[in-house]
Amino acid sequence: MGLGLPSGGGGDFITYLKFNAKAGRWYTKNDDGDEYEVKSGFSAIFDLENIRTGYMKFAAGMAPDFIYDSTAGAMDYDGYQPDDGYKRGFTVHVFSPKALGGVREISSTAGVFNNAMNQLYGEYEAGLADNAGNLPVVQVQDATPVESKHGTNYAPVLKLIKWAARPDDLPNDTPKQAPKAAPKAAAAPAKEAEPEMADEDEFF
Repeated sequence: MGLGLPSGGGGDFITYLKFNAKAGRWYTKNDDGDEYEVKSGFSAIFDLENIRTGYMKFAAGMAPDFIYDSTAGAMDYDGYQPDDGYKRGFTVHVFSPKALGGVREISSTAGVFNNAMNQLYGEYEAGLADNAGNLPVVQVQDATPVESKHGTNYAPVLKLIKWAARPDDLPNDTPKQAPKAAPKAAAAPAKEAEPEMADEDEFF
């Protein structure tokens, strides 16, 4: 089925892992709340079994807002966009006690990241039949530059290197931010022409 991601709240809090598409670098926080860079080359289990897709809004000084599809890639609100600040993206949990300190949560709407996740998910789906009950172990390699009319962004390189059983410390559930109730696409008002916007967010 695929994720249907475009190119180019409440509940328990899980520390983020974020990718800066402008610099090609990864960041998370330690137990003291201090942010630090995670060097490329690390590996982590990606919980693609419970990945979520939908519309997301990241705005300075505001908590992220999410309108999730009923299931990953369902495109329940295809064509519906609450306002110009919302973009389609994904949320997924990853696990690496050595590189990340445990479970981390990635949420992104950046086109270069969507592309990488679409490809990774396709490989995941193709390998499911031979790896029932297991999750993909992904190596995060050096990011590659991508030129566009907005300048240079960096695409994460995600390589599925093997499969592993779900760790006890990675719960088998969907990401915890509560999905919003969104109007059906058919009920959305006609959209006016949108101003040109940059393809990528700085950190998501």
